[in-house]
Amino acid sequence: MCALLNGQLVGLAGYHLGGRALTGGSAAAVLRTYGHLRGLHRLLLLALFERHPAPGQLLMDGIAVDSGVRGRGVGSLLIEEVAAVAAEQDCREVRLDVIDTNPRARALYERRGFTAVRTEHTPWLRGLMGFGAVTTMHRTVGANGPRGLSTS
Repeated sequence: MCALLNGQLVGLAGYHLGGRALTGGSAAAVLRTYGHLRGLHRLLLLALFERHPAPGQLLMDGIAVDSGVRGRGVGSLLIEEVAAVAAEQDCREVRLDVIDTNPRARALYERRGFTAVRTEHTPWLRGLMGFGAVTTMHRTVGANGPRGLSTS
């Protein structure tokens, strides 16, 4: 899902549903691209972060908003569009993960109706990936965030 402003890409949100996702790829493709030596550690890292939606669930893969338009509602609109896809696909909830070093994103998710259900502490990843905890958040489909945002 893309957000455009005057023809320029300013935001992107991806989701995993029905076997399709924003991120992913086969092990063979990674090894073909990077070779066996350089590809193996990439596969190990990817395996750590591989996630799949539960039945009746849409999994948000990620969201990114251009720094020049943050705080102007782009992220909220993308989240609401992802929630609309979930509703169209008869999902009961939307799930996402947020890292501890991104409190601004977590605050956005909370404003849009997500609640934390579990936090996994990963201190061994702090040096490698830059974060030490991942919080899983859920939002019931149909549970809207604050009123006043329009997607038209």
